[in-house]
Amino acid sequence: MSVTGLCCLGLIFQNTVDGDSSRTLDLLLVLSVAGLSWLVCGSVGLISCDNGRLSLVAPLLVVGTVALVWTGLPENIGWRLSKDSLERAAGDCVVTDVDARYGVYTVTSVEQYRGGCLFETRGLLGLGGYAHMPYGAPESQGEYEYKFRHYDGVWFRYWI
Repeated sequence: MSVTGLCCLGLIFQNTVDGDSSRTLDLLLVLSVAGLSWLVCGSVGLISCDNGRLSLVAPLLVVGTVALVWTGLPENIGWRLSKDSLERAAGDCVVTDVDARYGVYTVTSVEQYRGGCLFETRGLLGLGGYAHMPYGAPESQGEYEYKFRHYDGVWFRYWI
């Protein structure tokens, strides 16, 4: 139960900070192993001890975590904590490929792109992040071109 709780907290944290995909996958793997052990131990405990209430805590934690992430609340909190820092950096848009913190996000690179500024993060989907596009997002020119989805004001999420 404690492993499940820690994994759920870790997944919420990773969603808040737009974290590294390898850490998210590690947490999901540990959570899967904990889920399998819960299934075996919970079934044996339910049959032998007839006490099912305690064994419901772990699945309720997982369902609560999924619901919380699905609502977008952790992502929204991470954005609100990082937006001011990203806006200050977008004003200058200094190109770099050195990891830096902007609010709660770790940005792995900053690049200028078609009148805007791209902030790459280590998200679960690979190459992508946040784009400051004051003149709107450009149309994608091909399959291997950046794609944009409006996020907040002049901010967009981008990916390849």
